[in-house]
Amino acid sequence: MTDRDPLSMSTDDTPEGQMYSDTVEGGPISRVMIGDTVVDSTGKEVGTVKFVKMGDPNAVTTEGQEDVDPGFLGLGGDSYDMGDLPESAQHQLLRVGFVHIDVSWANDRFAAASQIARVDNNTVHLTVPEANLM
Repeated sequence: MTDRDPLSMSTDDTPEGQMYSDTVEGGPISRVMIGDTVVDSTGKEVGTVKFVKMGDPNAVTTEGQEDVDPGFLGLGGDSYDMGDLPESAQHQLLRVGFVHIDVSWANDRFAAASQIARVDNNTVHLTVPEANLM
């Protein structure tokens, strides 16, 4: 018999799974703040955090994750602007959570919550090089 929480919906019994499952507040994404510097796995500065969207990695669909705020008079309500990302990538990011990265003089990038290694000293450290970001 394991020490698994009987109310848990997770089937991941690894230490990491026990720590991060069943909560959208778990994991390093919960410590990301708008304006934080983003650094890829090679140490290169990618940009700054423009927006953070918490997800629900245990969800099967994106239902309830969409931005329903039309903004003021229909203007400025698209806070989840994902540019030209394919629809499948947009659905994945909405489900698992993501960080929208403002890149100077280039197209913005997106990092999934699972691509965040840690957050310290107002810096988001990624697990992948910039080329692997969406």
